[in-house]
Amino acid sequence: MNHRFFVFSLILFLFQMSFSRENLLGSYRIVEQLSQPIVNDGNETTKTSHSFLITDEKKKKSVLKLIDLESLNNLTDFIIKDILWYKQLNHSNLMTLTNCFLLDTKLCLIKPFATFGSCSDLLAQNPFGIRESIIALIIWQILQALRYLHDRHIMHRAVASKNIYVCENGRVLLDNFSHCISMISPFDGKLRRQLHEFTDELKDQILYLAPEVIFQNATGYNFKSDVYSLGTVACELANGSHMYLNLPFENLTLLYMKMEGSKPILLDETRLTPEMLALQDENDRTYVEELRQRRHSKEFHSFVESCVATQLEFRSSIDELQIHPFMKSPKKIYADPQVLADEMTKYFNSNRNDEKMSSNMSIEHSLLDVSSSTSNSLSISWEF
Repeated sequence: MNHRFFVFSLILFLFQMSFSRENLLGSYRIVEQLSQPIVNDGNETTKTSHSFLITDEKKKKSVLKLIDLESLNNLTDFIIKDILWYKQLNHSNLMTLTNCFLLDTKLCLIKPFATFGSCSDLLAQNPFGIRESIIALIIWQILQALRYLHDRHIMHRAVASKNIYVCENGRVLLDNFSHCISMISPFDGKLRRQLHEFTDELKDQILYLAPEVIFQNATGYNFKSDVYSLGTVACELANGSHMYLNLPFENLTLLYMKMEGSKPILLDETRLTPEMLALQDENDRTYVEELRQRRHSKEFHSFVESCVATQLEFRSSIDELQIHPFMKSPKKIYADPQVLADEMTKYFNSNRNDEKMSSNMSIEHSLLDVSSSTSNSLSISWEF
């Protein structure tokens, strides 16, 4: 166990963060405990962590992720990689790590608070999907984040709705760098055209992974795999849920479907099939009636299809997507991200800015024994 904390202490030192109890514990106060999503993604830290909404002395809101190191069976590169990538990356559309420190046997990570939560939170409130215009604004900013990463020969490999956050000022942040990988070979320093790595940790991203990543064949995969994931997110935001969400993983149904060429599609009145129209379940009928009244633009359909093409030669690159007609309007108003903030406020009728503090506990007295916490849960879930 001592070796574990030595490793993390070294990482924090390299990250140039102060982890002195005297400097940090008195600086933050807990506002609320944030709800955790119930997922079975194989990520051990999801089961051994807690998230809190906190404020500093200037009343600035942040999110604190508390990971119990003693409860982890395997302190592999998963957490360490995530922390080290924050040190290297700096872009307005990438999540930042404000501070990190050790509190006894717990690792504390502090990040900016995104008022509107993640895209998964948005879908939880809008099960039929969100407006195309809002999706365009979100996707445009994620394109900027991916362009930044790809220009530095880095693949993200975890573009998913739960890893995309929308802030109060309209800024969209891409998070979770634990799956990032460099295209530069660690052995000879040469730039690789393709990658072949597939680790167990990637299984929690299987819904969003491109077919070539899952295949693990000799061809490998490249930056366009991130593009596929982005197209999957766009479909999910428009449709209200992931089209593969309810497939059983145990019998490899999802893998077989992707191998056979199945790909995400936008659902609207033009995509209604006789089978869908014949659905008898009340919830399904309600959704079909919603689709009858929905018609996405041909630009949106084209954008998604260019993202999720199963053959790499037909899949667009990040540069090509940035000049796609679907991105024309978002590009014009990107200089003023407040447009997205205003749209989000109107569309979701958000009142989170007026949340009252239900607790004024210091971190030192409340986080050492998280199990005794009685604070209420917000509707926002944080999983990073």
